[in-house]
Amino acid sequence: MRRDVTRRIFRGRDLVAVSAQARAAFGDDAVVLRTSSLQVGAASAIEIVAAPHRDVERFRARMTPKPERPSVIAFVGPTGAGKTTTAVKAALHPDAFGDRRVGFVTLDTYRAGAVAQLETYAQVAGVPLEVAYEPADVAPALARLADRDVVIVDTPGRGPKAGDAAEWRALLDAIAPDEVHLVVPATVRRDVAEAVRDAMEHATHAVLTKLDEVPEESGVADLAAALDLPVRWVTDGQSIPTDLAAGVPRLVRALGVRGGIE
Repeated sequence: MRRDVTRRIFRGRDLVAVSAQARAAFGDDAVVLRTSSLQVGAASAIEIVAAPHRDVERFRARMTPKPERPSVIAFVGPTGAGKTTTAVKAALHPDAFGDRRVGFVTLDTYRAGAVAQLETYAQVAGVPLEVAYEPADVAPALARLADRDVVIVDTPGRGPKAGDAAEWRALLDAIAPDEVHLVVPATVRRDVAEAVRDAMEHATHAVLTKLDEVPEESGVADLAAALDLPVRWVTDGQSIPTDLAAGVPRLVRALGVRGGIE
């Protein structure tokens, strides 16, 4: 509940006496808001307006604009879909975020070597990396990346039947990403892709990966239509960061591939 600042006027013959009144009322850390001289008849006096320190600091915090946090984009999806390499491609490709400053947060502390893998990419690229093991780690991690424009979140590979999904999803909920990109290989069966999408109910976008493994990209447009999520990017190889492309032009082109015509 919001409280107004408690203010009182104190008057006395000199500043020492008036300050003592303020400290008696509000404690030794009383804040003097205004000091003025008064003429009372033939005598002069000092008047101050003072308030409790806690009230002033609470008011200062209310009036201070909250810093805008970076845009937070998470990549989720099944094991082997290419989440980590896609995250790195998006961080480094000039057409993805331009000259905006990027940072990494990884939640993938389950897979052996996952943190080390991303740490290697981050060091080479000069991109700061934070690791979150539990929800309490999230706020400090994001605070350390407050100077970034975009924070990319890598997550552990989990399919629709993963039994420990609640653990890393609690981490994802703590991060509260602005966008959640579901990473799906172009080689996956349509029914499997739909099951993965349904399991990742927070997904806002899709990324189709491994287009280079699909003959003539047949069925890619149909798979994207089945997922029914906006596709900002697709990937078509392992080269970092070059094998990342804008999604919509590639999918429109795939509409004309013979394998996708009924």
